[in-house]
Amino acid sequence: MVRLMSNSVAKPNKAIKIVQVILLALITVGVCVSSINSMRANAWFFNAKNTLQGLNSQADNTVNIELAQSAISLASELDPTHPHYHEVFAHVKLLQLSPANTDEAIAHNLRVLKQAEARLLESVKYRQTWAETWIALAKVVSYQEGPTDRVFEYIEQAKRVGPYKIDVHLGVIEIALMNWQQLPPKYKALYVNELKLAAKHGHKFSRAFDIAKQVDALPILCLSLKFGAHFEPVRTSWMFKKQCK
Repeated sequence: MVRLMSNSVAKPNKAIKIVQVILLALITVGVCVSSINSMRANAWFFNAKNTLQGLNSQADNTVNIELAQSAISLASELDPTHPHYHEVFAHVKLLQLSPANTDEAIAHNLRVLKQAEARLLESVKYRQTWAETWIALAKVVSYQEGPTDRVFEYIEQAKRVGPYKIDVHLGVIEIALMNWQQLPPKYKALYVNELKLAAKHGHKFSRAFDIAKQVDALPILCLSLKFGAHFEPVRTSWMFKKQCK
């Protein structure tokens, strides 16, 4: 009788051990597959990064941009929760914007901006503390909508996590200069504040002049800098004397 009871107890215990071994094996396989996918994704990411670094501003980069997009697309498919892969994908998409002013080019650019926006939203979903991503999202949406409340919310998110970052200051300056004729009062106040903060970054402020020239707003920037003690160091710098003749 005792022997029968011990046998009956042993059988469930053995079954439990078998189940535990199977579960452990499945978990191990899952971890291995995940690790392999992460390594493959990282390899494709560096493939895209190296391709982008090899772009030549004086040449037609269409083929290399497509290669970079294919590589970063594979990276984000293999590791879809990696925020940086989505951000780089958005950057690659923005390189495909057309400078032409035809109906076809405008429609193409709208599609590109929507795709870039979607990727940036994916990025901030998995990483809310990266100011550069928030300000990139603000700029992409502003290209489509102008200085809307949604853009302002993204700017506030960027300032919340990176209040003293030069990329945030310059992003706000770019959005303001691009939309100067329709800029609401709260944006103008924000523009002046970010201009003051950007001016504290010394030689890095030279990027503001590059941005102003890109959006055909250099006279506006130069006029903004001509008044106020905050901008005295800028006014006496080589970059101001060169750009604001």
